[in-house]
Amino acid sequence: MQPVSRAAARYDNATIFFHWATAVLVVTQWLGAQTIDWFPRGPLRVDARSVHIVCGLLLAAVLVARIIWRLTGGRRLPPADDGLLGLAARATHWVLYILLAAMVLVGIGLTWARGDSIFNLFSIPAFDPGNRALADEVQDIHALIGWIILAVAGLHASAALVHRYLWRDQVLGRMLPRR
Repeated sequence: MQPVSRAAARYDNATIFFHWATAVLVVTQWLGAQTIDWFPRGPLRVDARSVHIVCGLLLAAVLVARIIWRLTGGRRLPPADDGLLGLAARATHWVLYILLAAMVLVGIGLTWARGDSIFNLFSIPAFDPGNRALADEVQDIHALIGWIILAVAGLHASAALVHRYLWRDQVLGRMLPRR
């Protein structure tokens, strides 16, 4: 870990990449989840769900790499805010990590509860093939976590925009790629 003074308050390239890769994957996953049922039953829906599953596994890999990087090599910046705002910012980040991990784990559980086919290349057998209620319940939990992530990430993004446009400080700039 590299501590940095407030004057050099910019995250390293890997941290910035992991942040924006996570954001893009979360938006992609949410949009995909909202549109999977638009596809007719059959190969197109299997492909849409397969893309969602593969991107979910990619999100898991990015999340694990991001946490490892944060714990071992990522640049540590001093809090942008002290007091309650700083505490809220730290809590929001950890809540997002926990929600993302829960989403990935429940998504894996959903794939196993429902059974699935990945691009019609291989099948994941259902844990209890006749238990539709189990698959529906896990699906509902997966969807609920998704909506909570969307709300918390929206608050996170809103806070960044408040810093940028109302308070006119450099907090958002700490996470933007270099120009």
